[in-house]
Amino acid sequence: MTRLRVFLLAAIAALILFGGVRMWQEARYGTGPQASAGALEGPAREIAFVANAVEGSISLIDVAERKIIRTLDITPDGKRAGFFRDPLQSLAQGYVEGRAGLNYAQDTDLSRDGRVLFVSRAYLGDVAAFDLASGDMIWRTPVSGLRADHMALSTDGKHLYVSTLIFSGDRVDILDTESGAHVDSFTAGRWPHDVHVSKDGARLFTASLGDMQAEPDERGRDPDAYLVTVHDAETLERLATHIFDAGIRPFVVTGDERRLYAQLSLTHAIVARNLASGEETARIDLPVADGTSEEDWDFDAPHHGLAMTSDETLLCAAGRASDYAAIVSAPDLELQNIVPTGDAPSWAVLAGGDTLCLTPNTRSDDVSLIDMGTAAEVARVPVGRGPKHISVGQVPEDVLARGAN
Repeated sequence: MTRLRVFLLAAIAALILFGGVRMWQEARYGTGPQASAGALEGPAREIAFVANAVEGSISLIDVAERKIIRTLDITPDGKRAGFFRDPLQSLAQGYVEGRAGLNYAQDTDLSRDGRVLFVSRAYLGDVAAFDLASGDMIWRTPVSGLRADHMALSTDGKHLYVSTLIFSGDRVDILDTESGAHVDSFTAGRWPHDVHVSKDGARLFTASLGDMQAEPDERGRDPDAYLVTVHDAETLERLATHIFDAGIRPFVVTGDERRLYAQLSLTHAIVARNLASGEETARIDLPVADGTSEEDWDFDAPHHGLAMTSDETLLCAAGRASDYAAIVSAPDLELQNIVPTGDAPSWAVLAGGDTLCLTPNTRSDDVSLIDMGTAAEVARVPVGRGPKHISVGQVPEDVLARGAN
């Protein structure tokens, strides 16, 4: 038997084994499907979900009470992928973590009924769903690449759109929220990052970073880098492509889909883009604290976190490098206030009917609550190790009562 034939037979056997293991793990891990796309029912409380990337947990903060009411372990199956759990990820996890550090909790989305939390588990390369009442994992699904990144929930609550990175084919995976089944995927720009669903649920917006494994000057030569792509949510056809001059970090789109605001890699800028004409209509370079250097931010992103009020007149931007939140008016992008926060705020979300901006502070392991009216930090809540992301949603009282620590 020739060496080539031996190699081919071994490769085929490996693929069959890997495929068999993958089907086994998808079918058997977790408590099983759980419907969660129905409407919220009964009394509920506003809860902030803080993704503690290094610890592998989610801190639940009662926004009104400004305190943690529960901590959810989102790695009950362990912090190593393991060969029989995910063969490819088990081989790659050490390499990825060696280059980028520990990250077991990248993003969170709350189900429409407020009873299930979806977590993209970054360098575990999967998305997992958790029953908030019991804390049990419902399902886990490996994604296309070696990193599960940011997510968005469809307006009907039936699908999750998950950006995937590192040898992923630049795919955004579409998962069924009930079972975790992989429904479909589409190709966005190089290294898709933040993803949003239009207000009516008909379109998907995905922003790309460019290949973060390449040097910035090489990264920008790629025609698929630095894109915001717009896709039809039903057919997945690409409807529009918007090209930027740097990687697009967190971004927001106005309700009429005519304007987009974005933070950009390796800058302290927020830009406004007219989506009809493609023109940049405004730009602001936010202040940089004395002594700030590239050591003060991670992953080429000195600013990383952007939230817009429901009336679309104000933006709250996380200034990771200089440890502040900036309140900026829209659409003119005029600086209104700078509010000091904890160390390295890395996301931003609005709560309390747009009266509060919340930022998870990655290096000080806490969350700043900022009053948008007075432009002052009104509370700082300690959380777990390495908080990177935060989301807010309404959780039924009965779920919180059953899930109390």
